[in-house]
Amino acid sequence: MLKKLSAILGTSLLALALSVPAFAAEKPISVYVNGTNLTFPAGTPYLDNNSVLVPFRVVFEKLGMQVLWDASTGTVTGTSDTLTITLKIGSKLATVNGTVKKLTVAPVSSNGTTYIPLRFVAEATGGSAVWDASSRSVQITTAVSTAADDEQAITALIRQAIQYYNEEKAVSYYNLIDDADSFSDEVTSLNYFFKNYDMRTTIETLKVLNVQGDEATAYTVEKDVRAGGYYLPDERNEYLYSLVRVNNGSWKISEITNQDNTVLLTKEQAMKTTDIAQGHAALIKDNLSKYFQAMTAENVDATLALMSSYGEEYDAAKKEALQEFFKQLDLRYTLNNSNIYYYDAAAGEAAVYAETTVKEDKTGESVEQPMLFIFYQTETGGWTIDDFYYLD
Repeated sequence: MLKKLSAILGTSLLALALSVPAFAAEKPISVYVNGTNLTFPAGTPYLDNNSVLVPFRVVFEKLGMQVLWDASTGTVTGTSDTLTITLKIGSKLATVNGTVKKLTVAPVSSNGTTYIPLRFVAEATGGSAVWDASSRSVQITTAVSTAADDEQAITALIRQAIQYYNEEKAVSYYNLIDDADSFSDEVTSLNYFFKNYDMRTTIETLKVLNVQGDEATAYTVEKDVRAGGYYLPDERNEYLYSLVRVNNGSWKISEITNQDNTVLLTKEQAMKTTDIAQGHAALIKDNLSKYFQAMTAENVDATLALMSSYGEEYDAAKKEALQEFFKQLDLRYTLNNSNIYYYDAAAGEAAVYAETTVKEDKTGESVEQPMLFIFYQTETGGWTIDDFYYLD
């Protein structure tokens, strides 16, 4: 009986041993992508049924794909601008852009790590995989991207960024930016913006201007329309995107520069009346008049006293900018007409359209300059200028 039990236990242990990778006996398998030796911190590649299986995350990311792991279903998904690959633990069926493909070996879970067939993933992404038995290594060569491929990838990247922005996903948005780890403060600021404002952006024009090596530039015309939250005017912006190709071959945004801005406010919209108490309207218009008087007098403190404060650092920077402005320019302002066209009592904000004449004191030259001012109500019931825009 004991011998029979020992034999059963021995057989069971042997079956268990055969069901997981055998790591110790043979030389470790090396995996290279375009000549770069990959490091696998969460496991070791192994050979099963003439197929090399590797921990999924390192390979997917090196091949330029973002990774999604669904522990509830044991499903691994890799996505790029143009490709989606899905594999499931224990299943010999995978999908590539929705098309079912058969695997020679199913993905395996071992010691908390999911292993996937390397050749399948390499070929599904358009590359090739060559096994060298003597050195126990796999050489993966990725597909060489063409200009059309790059243009498609860049276009998809910018559209993805706008989608994340509209969905108010600050972390996802900044993950599309080169060196995203250094943008923690920007993520916080963007989340603050999403909490208080609700703007929707649509791309009206998108052109990839040039691709040279691992750098590219693209031009967009984007329209921002207010959907809710605190007031911001609708705008049309022209941007120049600078992009770089990172180590895994994918593109990321390195810089976005505003080339031109137009506030989408018509004269008809600006001259509409709004329901606002006479006392509030009088305070707002009086402060607007005082603002132009202070600007004409080049009185820094009087000008700042009429504007919203956001802490010492912010106020100091604003003061320095105003001092530099007065140092370089000598302008005289005349407020010709104004109209409060937007008011929200609950939010404590108002928008004012102003028609002004701006005169250069030294030359005597003058221009008619329409402007838009956003006022916020203070805790004491007063009104301060929070922002302003020049209108065409």
